[in-house]
Amino acid sequence: MPTVPRCIPFACAFAAGLLALGAGLAGLADAATDAERCLSSKQKAAGKEGFLFLNCAAKAARKNEAVDPACITKAEEKFDKSWDKAEAKGGCSTNGERGRVEAIIRAQTDAATAALTHGVDQDSQKCAFSKRKATGRYLFSVLKCYAKAATRGEAVDTKCLTKAEVKLDGAFFKAESKAGCATPGDLGALQTLMDDAFSEIGGVLNPTCGDDVTAAGEQCDGADDGVCPGQCSSLCTCCGDGGLFGVEECDDGNALGGDGCSSSCQLEDVSALCAGVTGAAGTAIDAALVASGLVNPTQVTAPRLDTRRVFVLEQPGRIRLIKDGVLQAPPFLAIESAVGDSGNEQGLLGLAFHPDYESNGRFFINYTNNSGNTVIARYQADGGDANSDVADVSSGIELITIGQDFSNHNGGQVAFGPDGMLYIGMGDGGSGCDPNGRSQDDNQLLGKMLRMDVDVETPPYYTVPTDNPNPGAGMPLGLVWSKGLRNPFRFSFDRGSGDLYISDVGQNEIEEVSVESAGSPGGLNFGWRNYEGNTCVGEGDSCPSVPPGGCPDPTGFTFPVLQYTQAQGCSVIGGFVYRGCEIPDLDGTYFYSDFCSGWIRTFELIGGLVQNQSDVTTDLQDQGAVLNNPTSFGEDARGEIYIVDRDGEIFKIQPQ
Repeated sequence: MPTVPRCIPFACAFAAGLLALGAGLAGLADAATDAERCLSSKQKAAGKEGFLFLNCAAKAARKNEAVDPACITKAEEKFDKSWDKAEAKGGCSTNGERGRVEAIIRAQTDAATAALTHGVDQDSQKCAFSKRKATGRYLFSVLKCYAKAATRGEAVDTKCLTKAEVKLDGAFFKAESKAGCATPGDLGALQTLMDDAFSEIGGVLNPTCGDDVTAAGEQCDGADDGVCPGQCSSLCTCCGDGGLFGVEECDDGNALGGDGCSSSCQLEDVSALCAGVTGAAGTAIDAALVASGLVNPTQVTAPRLDTRRVFVLEQPGRIRLIKDGVLQAPPFLAIESAVGDSGNEQGLLGLAFHPDYESNGRFFINYTNNSGNTVIARYQADGGDANSDVADVSSGIELITIGQDFSNHNGGQVAFGPDGMLYIGMGDGGSGCDPNGRSQDDNQLLGKMLRMDVDVETPPYYTVPTDNPNPGAGMPLGLVWSKGLRNPFRFSFDRGSGDLYISDVGQNEIEEVSVESAGSPGGLNFGWRNYEGNTCVGEGDSCPSVPPGGCPDPTGFTFPVLQYTQAQGCSVIGGFVYRGCEIPDLDGTYFYSDFCSGWIRTFELIGGLVQNQSDVTTDLQDQGAVLNNPTSFGEDARGEIYIVDRDGEIFKIQPQ
């Protein structure tokens, strides 16, 4: 008597197709999750329906008649009942799987019935009966093996699979040993049929991007629709179709590189930041809550090409990470022991990523130390890898420490300009009325805007740019770019024009926003403490005039483009000129706020004049957002604007 092979070709191919159904279970050792129990139930339901369908076909062959529709209906009813029971459990939403699985099983049954039909004589019908019934039993048995594994949260038992294969082998061998059943051609046809069909079922129940099956939650997969060139990750991407999907950073409608967006739809430079983003018409806006529960957040920013992450500063000394819209628990950087934040205006205040962060992983921070002095320090992402979600705490290098007179007026902002230089906003040293005259003193760094070149690999890891107004003053006084500032807590560069917008917190009368045009050689004097806004200090406020008897000639001073009295607020919070992708009709609109009043206002600077002023507070809050005490604005890589609220919330301005 011949030996029965352990695995005939058809059974091996059939098993290979079925492996897709349980691919995600291999190597699991923990207890089954809700999703795994869901998978188990659906595998059982699919197996049972396949078994019942094939049983209907087998009965039809035995009777030498067409498949009974009532038999199929009964099988479908049992399948629906099993599926409903599965979906009633936790973690078992359908995502349209039911109809797709049922369609695959029905198509497989019809194809198998046709493939196993070779004649209407009695022997042929008996052969078809045996093979169809054996195939149905095998289907059910193998799916039960995977279902058991899913229920237990462990890898499938190979003994269970082998047992099912041996039973199928024996059934086919027995069938083919009878008269009229020597039809080995069946095996080749069914090999392709079953492998494809059950790979599809696996793609539906346990989808894997790149398996050429467009499963629920995938926009496309592989090359199955002629659009995808096959770049896939956690979600399928359709690189080259002009729309952003999954892990695409850009999509300019082609799969070519060298045009700002690479052949795999990753950003090459800032020119393609908006490629693939669908902008909304009009200027109607809302504020969407992005994160909450932060501790005294002070800033939001992002590396220039990082579209998945934004970074949030917490005043006590932490940098938090929001990745793919989710606030991560571990901080990106935690240096609380080095940061002094006992004063209301002290702490971790500024963060700027190097323009080449993608290649060097460097970033710069501004904080007050435990002595109350300002520190500008350089750090690096872990391993120098810009994609790392943690920084290397040991990489910290203090570039410069600047003594402070009092605990307030520390400035705090750091930002890279279009020229690649690092700008640092310094307050006048604190107290009130600049008692030590720091802002106008050319021998002091307080009350100034500083500009330094940080692309230096030897101590002190910075140098004075040769095109600063007074490089001959050496280090550090040669760093002074402009003077006459009281407390430039927030400033920003317009990424479109390159203009520098500086909001300077006032004394007792005036809050102001000044603008330094792109290409300026520096050396501007913004007036404090001779002028508060465009008003001479001593006229109506509590500070004595400087010099006694009146202000100097206004010639040579740079006055604000916008100012408001403290009847409307107490502390201006400068923002950004909108240059984002989602609301193109707001292009060129500057957003700013006031810490005490909480309103959000906008204006456009046209020909050097403020125009189109608007209060957008109500618009931003009409969907439930509550803005209390804004401490900062921020930009993500695409130029979308965020609002930082003192109570621990981060909002994103978005189209209505």
